[in-house]
Amino acid sequence: MDIPFPVYLIGLRGLLNLVALILIGVSLLVNLRLLVQEPRPQQLRFFGFVTNLVMIALIFELIIRTLFMGGVIWLSALYGLMVAMIFWAVGGLKPEGWLVKSLRRPPERVGPYFFWASFVSLLLWWRYIETGIVRATGP
Repeated sequence: MDIPFPVYLIGLRGLLNLVALILIGVSLLVNLRLLVQEPRPQQLRFFGFVTNLVMIALIFELIIRTLFMGGVIWLSALYGLMVAMIFWAVGGLKPEGWLVKSLRRPPERVGPYFFWASFVSLLLWWRYIETGIVRATGP
């Protein structure tokens, strides 16, 4: 029995979403100490890696849903877009980042922003996955 190629892509989409959820959770745990201290370079690199993965997972989700799954669910896409934008914006707070350069008075402490971005993003990404699953299987 041959499995059609789109089924593999749909499975890869689900795997990417799950890996992104797990890495956002790991990011939350890694960034917990940033409530009281500033981020170290390896924390900033990990946050950047998670940001890139979230954006890749979201783009892949939108493409696969459009081509093989009957269209994009706008509410799910909105949740995913909010997570990508939060990670992208907070990633700009790193030293010499695009957001720090654009602010007249950059914040003195940026550590808590990374923690709260991870916390809110974990909740939103969970909702993003859940909304996509419920709409795909239900009425």
